[in-house]
Amino acid sequence: MRVLHLNAGNEDGGARTYIVNLMKGQKLIKTEASLLTFEEGPVAKMARENGLNVAVMPQKRRLDLSILKPLVAYIENNHIDIVHTHGPRANFIMSLIYKKVKAKWVITVHSDPRIDFSGIKGKVMFNLNLHALKRADLLFYINPNLLSYFESLGINSDKTLEVFNAIDFSDEQPLPKKHSVFNLLEVARLVEVKNHKLLLNALSKVKFNYHLTLVGDGPLMDQLRNLTHELGISDKVDFVGFKENTGDYYESCDVSILTSKSESLPTVYLESAVHGRPVIATDVGATDKLINPDTGWLVDSENEEQLLIALNDAYMSWKEDNLNQKGLALYQLVRDNYSIDNLANAVNKGYINL
Repeated sequence: MRVLHLNAGNEDGGARTYIVNLMKGQKLIKTEASLLTFEEGPVAKMARENGLNVAVMPQKRRLDLSILKPLVAYIENNHIDIVHTHGPRANFIMSLIYKKVKAKWVITVHSDPRIDFSGIKGKVMFNLNLHALKRADLLFYINPNLLSYFESLGINSDKTLEVFNAIDFSDEQPLPKKHSVFNLLEVARLVEVKNHKLLLNALSKVKFNYHLTLVGDGPLMDQLRNLTHELGISDKVDFVGFKENTGDYYESCDVSILTSKSESLPTVYLESAVHGRPVIATDVGATDKLINPDTGWLVDSENEEQLLIALNDAYMSWKEDNLNQKGLALYQLVRDNYSIDNLANAVNKGYINL
């Protein structure tokens, strides 16, 4: 079976990690997979760094259709059996040629399409993506809340399959580490859906000492910086921007946090698990499959009162040197169930049933 993963190439978040980890898993289980992107960028770079087969077919602009004929020829000449698209641009391009190739077409829906787009251009892209979702042979999804949405679009459940994010583990078990100050970490783009405001507002009301590191860039950077000054916590919060490698930040934290309004199954939970750090998370998407009282703290989305309770409980666990138990429980849960070969096998079941 030959699989071609198709992506715009400009992803720098969880979808990029998913594509690369899936391909690494497919390599382990001997599925022949390659990647084609529409621009040189972070996806092609990360894939090459991991020893994966990558090609780039540059577009002159985002919706440049001159690549359609070359793409059809590429798929046919390389005897591709499955075209696996990731992201709205790749989905749209494939929707224009899927009848011209012999390969089956599958899509991974990485996030909720209803909140992915904004503005007039976003509305256009939303409709083009929706058109594509309805025409693919199979939709993989990570957020279980999307199943009812697909059904509302008239997409039969036999054309959908739930999968999960995965991560590549080293052989070393994480070491417990307590820092001199209670260190918190959030790795997320600075955008509305990540709801950093909820966390900052809650932290302005706690009575204990802490340090928060925010890893990520985004349009809300200045607004959130200003908010830390308004709340009087600017000396406790560091904005470090986007970082390609976040391992050192996980090593330097005691607890990681994600306060999103919407998620699928974020890679940051898996990254936290690799380093044995428990997580405070909002109960959205598939979060409850990983975060529970044994592995961290689960709070309702946009519920500041519950978040405050979780923060205080986490601080007391840190003070009493009890965080390691939750961190190792998360590590074991993820290692047993969310490895890259497990993901590759789950995806291959979907391929085989086409």
